[in-house]
Amino acid sequence: MKRTIRALGILLMIFLIGGGTRIRAHAKSGPITTHIATVNASSLRLRSTPSTTGTILDTAPKGDYVIVTGKTGSWYKVNYDLTTGYMHQDYLKTYTTRNVELGYGSITGNGVNIRSGPGTSSPVIARADTGDRAYIIGFNQQWYKVIFGDLIGYVRSDLLALTEIPYENRASTKAPLFFRDGTSTGVSPSPNALRAENGIRERIVTHARQYLGTPYLWGGDGPKGFDCSGFVRYVFAQNGISLPRTTTEQVKVGTYLSKDRLRPGDLVFLQNTYRTGVSHVGIYIGDGKMIHASSSKGVTVSDLSSGYYIRHYHSARTIL
Repeated sequence: MKRTIRALGILLMIFLIGGGTRIRAHAKSGPITTHIATVNASSLRLRSTPSTTGTILDTAPKGDYVIVTGKTGSWYKVNYDLTTGYMHQDYLKTYTTRNVELGYGSITGNGVNIRSGPGTSSPVIARADTGDRAYIIGFNQQWYKVIFGDLIGYVRSDLLALTEIPYENRASTKAPLFFRDGTSTGVSPSPNALRAENGIRERIVTHARQYLGTPYLWGGDGPKGFDCSGFVRYVFAQNGISLPRTTTEQVKVGTYLSKDRLRPGDLVFLQNTYRTGVSHVGIYIGDGKMIHASSSKGVTVSDLSSGYYIRHYHSARTIL
């Protein structure tokens, strides 16, 4: 009998130690997000310490999003554009619930629960492991609302590390698909909408690159020769999207974008190249570059930060 009890005790100890080890490895939690905030001043300094004597790490313009993870006195500890620091409470407008597109985050533990609602009492609808990506579309009482695979659910904020600058912030190169200023853009959040958005942009850029080196041809609309608007029209048509034929017509479609909001697949327009006014168009492919039919090089990739393209830049538009 004593031998049996001793054996059971050893087994119980092994179970508890093993279980404890698994629990400790289950989740590598970070700081809890307590609030989402927007800058409520013309500009706001991000400091290294909760003091006006702290080193200035960055400066945030009015309206930019800030992730609040703590508070010291009258200073919030925040994550601003993926940099941790402090901002004074008087210049932030805070929310405990907010529709906001923060881009993709990375799961920080194994077996992390994705729940149907923002709380541990909500049913588990999926489980995620370290490195899995979830697309953040909202915040509710310390929980992120996310698109994860084919589901929309909630994950505790300390188990999801931000990996992108919030899409509405000035430093982001991306634009929100579902929400702007807390309200709907008209696109209902869904896994299919997110896949379609990412997929069509990738397909357009991939398709456009297939024609690198194709010669320039005035009036050419492919596939053996292109002028600038003919190239853009042809690539989009191959992906099921109809565009007008000329640059002056194309610049009127879609929605205007500031240069810092460009995403792959958006249209870039130049002015005063060979004639006055809008006179050239290309397709943005990311990393500050566009692919276009150049009169001197044919279909080529050019850097928008070079002098010629800075001088002749006119505008950008999205139709996606």
